[in-house]
Amino acid sequence: MIHQLKMESSFEAPESTPSTPAVRKKKLRLKRKRRRMRPAMRYATIAGCVLAVGLLVQFAIHTYRTEPRNTSAIAERELRLNTLVDGERVVRLVAVFQRPWIDYFRATRGLLVLTDRRLLFLGLEPRDLLGAGDSPPTFTEHDFPVDTAVQIRPGRTFFGIAKALVIDTPEGSFRYGVPSQAWGKASLLLHSVAARHERLVAIGVNQAKQRAAIEEQKKLALQQAAKPKYYTVKRGDALSSIAARWNTTPDHLRQWNNIEGNRIRVGQALLVKPKLNESVVAGEVGNGKK
Repeated sequence: MIHQLKMESSFEAPESTPSTPAVRKKKLRLKRKRRRMRPAMRYATIAGCVLAVGLLVQFAIHTYRTEPRNTSAIAERELRLNTLVDGERVVRLVAVFQRPWIDYFRATRGLLVLTDRRLLFLGLEPRDLLGAGDSPPTFTEHDFPVDTAVQIRPGRTFFGIAKALVIDTPEGSFRYGVPSQAWGKASLLLHSVAARHERLVAIGVNQAKQRAAIEEQKKLALQQAAKPKYYTVKRGDALSSIAARWNTTPDHLRQWNNIEGNRIRVGQALLVKPKLNESVVAGEVGNGKK
């Protein structure tokens, strides 16, 4: 019996061992601190989420909202009256916008226009908030040549929320947002520019082939001109008449053919033009000599 009580007391001793007062106070302070921090953190997290959702909703609304009808009308009127030159024809026209990062609510709305001569952006700048309400509209314009150095591709803008058309030029890239309802016209513009680039590439390839063919003909002509020329003497010919015909002198004919005096015979093959270096022939051709 005594042995059993000793075992029970030895078994229960670790559970009944109290912690020190300092440890208990420290644990109590930590619990109270956690209880005070948890509500504040929850409220801050909720407020941050609400703010982020609100900003995203604002971005979405202002990105996909249909642009004001009068903006397109004003920009198109400016395009027809003051931007296009005589004889320039509009091929594709897409409503686009540009928004500065620091003020995305006041976008520069306008048109991206593909003509038969160029690609241009005509934007109606937003009114100054502090300016007069009846002030005339101001425009911004960017011109891009439609050549192989300028590329246009689809992209994204506003943190990837809105679709965009990106124009890459040697001077830099220009990004224009496209409203969702206008993306069909933007796709047609992309196809038109791609088709024009293909035609330009094909024209460039053909021109390169033509230049290569012309250079080859020139090379063959120079080789032919550099070859020695012979003339067969006919009845009535003389050294002086043959020299005059081949733009040389009788002395040269005597020297090239080892002739003494003026005696030649019918049927004799005379060297009237010796073999020349191709560079010499090219210089003579460039100077207008035959």
